[in-house]
Amino acid sequence: MPRKSAFFHLILSLGIIILISFSTVQAGYLLQSTIPGFNCYRNLDSILQSIQNLSSEYSGLVQVSTIGNSWENQPIQLIKITNRSISTDKPRLVLLSGLRGNAFAPVELSLHFAEELLAGYGENTDSTWMLDHLELHMILLANPDGRLKAETQAQAGPEYITWQNNTHDTCSTREIGVRLNHNFPYDWIASEVGPCDPAYSGETAASEPETQAVMAYLQDLANQPEPILLLHLDSYENEILSPFLSNPTADNPHLNDLYTLAKKIAYNTLSAPVPQGETSHQPSYGTLIDYAYGTLEIPSLVFNMGDPREGGYTSYCWYFKEILVKKNIAALYRALNVSANPYHQSYGPDVEIELVSQELNSVTIEGSANDYSTWFDGADVYSQVKSVQFSIDLPPWHPQATLNPVPNLTQNTEPDYISQFRLEIDYSSISRGNHRIFFQAWDTEANGNPSNPGLVSAVDVLIPYQQFIPMVIMR
Repeated sequence: MPRKSAFFHLILSLGIIILISFSTVQAGYLLQSTIPGFNCYRNLDSILQSIQNLSSEYSGLVQVSTIGNSWENQPIQLIKITNRSISTDKPRLVLLSGLRGNAFAPVELSLHFAEELLAGYGENTDSTWMLDHLELHMILLANPDGRLKAETQAQAGPEYITWQNNTHDTCSTREIGVRLNHNFPYDWIASEVGPCDPAYSGETAASEPETQAVMAYLQDLANQPEPILLLHLDSYENEILSPFLSNPTADNPHLNDLYTLAKKIAYNTLSAPVPQGETSHQPSYGTLIDYAYGTLEIPSLVFNMGDPREGGYTSYCWYFKEILVKKNIAALYRALNVSANPYHQSYGPDVEIELVSQELNSVTIEGSANDYSTWFDGADVYSQVKSVQFSIDLPPWHPQATLNPVPNLTQNTEPDYISQFRLEIDYSSISRGNHRIFFQAWDTEANGNPSNPGLVSAVDVLIPYQQFIPMVIMR
């Protein structure tokens, strides 16, 4: 019996070791550490490990680099996600999160989005075409020192997670640091209270290494010709803000464009778009989006998520998992889609593919185009659908794409902002093999507004290599 018992324990121990090793190889999910009291949020070390896991598992799609260092010399990482084997110029969506130390939800949401997008590559059409023809840039932790400080506070309980700033402390009476989202040079103002102000904006504009790293990265991006869209993901209250936060009455040539863009991204979320000039919001100085838009002319929005009653800056896990994740990830997909032409695609009709039917000699695709429904609380400006176009294997904005009109566009009588279409492609008109069909709809010029394209939809089809030819037997 003693010998049998020892053998049994040996086998059990080996099984446990194998199980642990398998879990580690599979992505390390069972070994990931979370923030005390918040098991839905990975801690700093686990986030960094997750980034490395993605880089190793998706080496052809993920590239990790360092854009600078924090006050305490921690690296500020940039994750670039795209199919690098397709080397054409690509529109870019930039997601920046973690500028506020205790804003846990935006960081975790961004990481969830990256993981879902990558897991879907080659498995679903949207993830695949977007990563083939668009670039996602992510700065998950723009303030790693502040994040670590907030995680340490979490050990004392959720009510004590108050740290928002970096850790460059010059206050003589208590730890304060610098509020990074007030440290950018566009309309920067000095704090009246000085370095002991809880929202201290820094000794000078752009005084902080974190700010300088983000600025240098954005400046380099802005010097390139490809389209850019920047979303600053932040926390506290569900809303989307647009420039200029420092001067709500400032002249803004894209005031309506940015608000419409916010409404497009916010569709089916709780984050209500707030137009520039809304009187309930006090001016905010030295912000990231005012700098990116006002200095670099990058279309920029603050995508806030959270509820003051459900954790505020640090959303409770039930609220994050049940309320924020699914809808806000869908919003990020829309943001990635619209990044190809932010000021125009945000106005145009969305295409919904409703049926794909492969028949003996052709493939039939049916769908609809809608110029009203897919905006937060509906579109402010809408019209009848003017046309639907399709291209094969290349998205409509690609310089080598051939755009073809979809015939048989049928306008609804009520409501008149929806049109139905049916496209039949004969196998003889297209080469054999796998193809991707892109669709994009345009609305009608109305009330002085130009015609605009909407978001792109796509379907994958397989054109068979052999066609069935019925045999006729003469008797």
